Amino acid sequence: MNAVFRCLAIETSTRQGSVALSNGAEVVQRSFNDAQGSSRLVYREIASLLADAGLTARELDCIAFGCGPGSFTGVRVATSVAQALAYSQDLPVGRVSSLAAIAAAVAAEAGERSVASCLDARMGEAYLGIYTTGESGMPAPVQPDQLVDPAVFRLPQKSGAVIAAGPGWEAWSGLVEQNRELIDKVLPDVRPSAESVLAIAKSQFAAGDCVQAVDALPNYVRENVTQ
Repeated sequence: MNAVFRCLAIETSTRQGSVALSNGAEVVQRSFNDAQGSSRLVYREIASLLADAGLTARELDCIAFGCGPGSFTGVRVATSVAQALAYSQDLPVGRVSSLAAIAAAVAAEAGERSVASCLDARMGEAYLGIYTTGESGMPAPVQPDQLVDPAVFRLPQKSGAVIAAGPGWEAWSGLVEQNRELIDKVLPDVRPSAESVLAIAKSQFAAGDCVQAVDALPNYVRENVTQ
């Protein structure tokens, strides 16, 4: 990997969207609230980031995006923008779980504890994934991202005490109560961010684990995304 790693990341799986740019050691993120899921807004923020950094898209090493799960519209926007940029510049893509991005954001606080990342999936369900981070700070899945019923879901005993992170834990307070014995701390305000996506993508790029644009697909988790 080049000494100067240049990557653009997009994360719009929740209403609090963000884009981030790494230019060597410098990382800049811009957040925005976009309830409508507008790709035009994302492109505008990207253009502004690149202009401020004095870079063009062709100078990037890769594109990264939060592939979900999360808002169907938001995940679709991030996917389409990442694919379009990657195709146009022939760049590899860092395809990053939005739940893993939550885990990465609290890695320092979690330490050796696992992180149970959770987002509200609406329709009486939640998206949940369990990750370990350890010293590297890069999330590794203990339990894959899945759709769960908050009324009955139980954290696996093998995961040990966990940090419960993400707004899904606040949306489904009963989920906390029925898993209280395995939860060390609840951090409901942590959302997936482009900066966390960027950190994971950097690790993927270094390991040669990025994908081509054609394989940069969303992970909706819920099969019926039309509802």
